[in-house]
Amino acid sequence: MRTQTAPRPTVPVPASDPARAVTALEDAGLVSPDRHDEALALLGTVLASDAGTQPTATLRRRLGEVATYVGVAFVLAAVAVFLAPRWLDLGWVTRVAMIAGAGLVLALAGWGVARPVGGFAALRAGGHESRLRLVSVLLTGAAGAGAAAAGVAVLEQVQRSGTEMEHGTRVGLAGFGTLVVLAAAAYVLAPTLVAHAALVVGVGYTVPFLSQELGLHSGRPIGFGFLAAGVVWLVLAERDRWREGLAARLVGVGFLFAGAQAQLASDTRWVGYVLTFAVGVAAFLLHLTRRAWPYLVLGVAGVTVAVPEALIDWTEGTLGTAVALLGAGLALLLSGLLALRLRRDEPS
Repeated sequence: MRTQTAPRPTVPVPASDPARAVTALEDAGLVSPDRHDEALALLGTVLASDAGTQPTATLRRRLGEVATYVGVAFVLAAVAVFLAPRWLDLGWVTRVAMIAGAGLVLALAGWGVARPVGGFAALRAGGHESRLRLVSVLLTGAAGAGAAAAGVAVLEQVQRSGTEMEHGTRVGLAGFGTLVVLAAAAYVLAPTLVAHAALVVGVGYTVPFLSQELGLHSGRPIGFGFLAAGVVWLVLAERDRWREGLAARLVGVGFLFAGAQAQLASDTRWVGYVLTFAVGVAAFLLHLTRRAWPYLVLGVAGVTVAVPEALIDWTEGTLGTAVALLGAGLALLLSGLLALRLRRDEPS
């Protein structure tokens, strides 16, 4: 009858202390104490070899990543140099097709890089940061190419109709609106700061172009558009929909502040002061529950900026620069004291 042997205990091997590892192996009966020195020398050699191999492998991966970026840049530069002297001789359909084709090649390259590790879902799951960055750059480049193709196509239509002066903003709207859609898709597939930045640029230009295309030339609709964008960014950030939570909060508070200040370009400037102050107060309240420093920065900036702006405008400058500076100083002081109080109340 076969007797079953008890499983040997698992012995943790501390890589930073080979002597402790050998002693643990001896206590478990896996290594004879008579061969302590031999085991210690062998284990030290193996651990030293592993320690030297890991940095080398990391360096190779980084060099490979950089080489890929440089290669893509050279290819795009070669295409640009080839097309530059021939651009005016090409028909608009050919121009659009070539730009869109370049974008398609970049998108397919991104898919090809993601495929060996299981596709975009595997990239998002983690463990392939270098590959994720590369795929994101390729997809973001494809988004930029698609936006350029849309802009060139609409530019041709506007030039044919002879309405450049009336509908010139339509070109920008087509290009940056397309960038918003494609950059959002790139971020969903391969979320990195690169695609996030492209999306921010797209939204930042689409809002004013859309406002002008609709015939709304004051700062009010542009400001409300930025305010809406800021709210969307922060809601998604608080729901952990952005991979870069801190960057998303910074973008959100930036849009909110810009949206409030854009109201100063309208006929009702007081709306800008009120909104800027309200945004600052709301940011302080958000910081009470979210404990994110971008909200604290927005709170201080909103309150500090709104007070002197309102004083100068409502008094038509009769109080002078000194009073305005005094108001700004008091607002900044109160904001700073409130910020310190909020920081003191934070759990350590």
